[in-house]
Amino acid sequence: MPETSWPFAGGDAQRVDVPRWQTLTAPMAPTGVIGRWGDSALSVTVSTSQAGAVDVAPGRAWVRGFAYLADQVVTLPLSKQTTTSDPRIDLVVLELDVAAGRIVARVLKGQPAPTPRPPGVTQIDGGVWQYPLAQVTVKRGTTLVDNIRDVRTLTDAGRPPAVAETQVPTNPTPGDLVYYKSGSSGAEELHMYAADGGWSIVSAIGKLRTYTPRLNWDNGSYSARGHYQWVSSNMMWVTANITNTSGRTWNGTQMSVSLPTKARGGIVQLLTCSLYNNDLGTTPFEGMPNYVIGTAYLNGGSTCQPVLQSYNDVMSGGDWWDRFPKKATMIVTGVFEADYYHEGN
Repeated sequence: MPETSWPFAGGDAQRVDVPRWQTLTAPMAPTGVIGRWGDSALSVTVSTSQAGAVDVAPGRAWVRGFAYLADQVVTLPLSKQTTTSDPRIDLVVLELDVAAGRIVARVLKGQPAPTPRPPGVTQIDGGVWQYPLAQVTVKRGTTLVDNIRDVRTLTDAGRPPAVAETQVPTNPTPGDLVYYKSGSSGAEELHMYAADGGWSIVSAIGKLRTYTPRLNWDNGSYSARGHYQWVSSNMMWVTANITNTSGRTWNGTQMSVSLPTKARGGIVQLLTCSLYNNDLGTTPFEGMPNYVIGTAYLNGGSTCQPVLQSYNDVMSGGDWWDRFPKKATMIVTGVFEADYYHEGN
């Protein structure tokens, strides 16, 4: 039939099977933990009863149209590390299995890495749908928990979903709402709305943050400091200072500087940059002027590549940054369009 409707006592939809139940209820009930900001419902902590495990607190949730209830603590063991060199991030989820007719809490094991990432989730209507509760970082070579990041979404009585202020999802789905609790008054306030492309900040811009810039290539030691701040939806201000502390000049390789977050691809962007070569007085050092002015080139990705004015002949234009005198400092600063908004903590 081209048309059908349900649930009714008669007509063309007397029976509401599981797939029809999900298509009926999933749009009406946001997937999430039933509660409000600050509730401990289904929160994840280090287990108090079993070593190398985590505890999921009692609570209720909706998972893609189906109800879940844990009326006592659920203890989940963590897999033993297979490497002694790198940590990993496991993901604690509620897993809906429509074919099996159940929802259970389980741990998705991550992969050890120098900078680990949590595993991805499976989300298929009519099949398996995994809803994340927490990211658990497991220490190197053990099953000891280093830290737990709460990623629950809390929902109750049809009110907008709420998340802890420090745990805003990094890559939102258009239409998502973040409903904050004010730290000063205790009142809840609508803070951000996810439009197509990222968060739209409603009540405040981001705080000033610090980060450590990195070079894609170096020939010795260097010191690095950076600041960044979200100034509007998807727009970030950044400044980075990197000083050559190796005691020798690096020469012959194009160098790029890391950004706090990935830049928007598909469009060329420019930041300002300057090579400051004045630490040894007013005399130019290593055959370069006191200042070499340029721009930092971005074309998507997590780095920018300085382009400096030719210091031997300004009429010849510029080229990629390939000479870094000892004690000199590269300064990069400006505003760029990021891939998505992530205020973070």
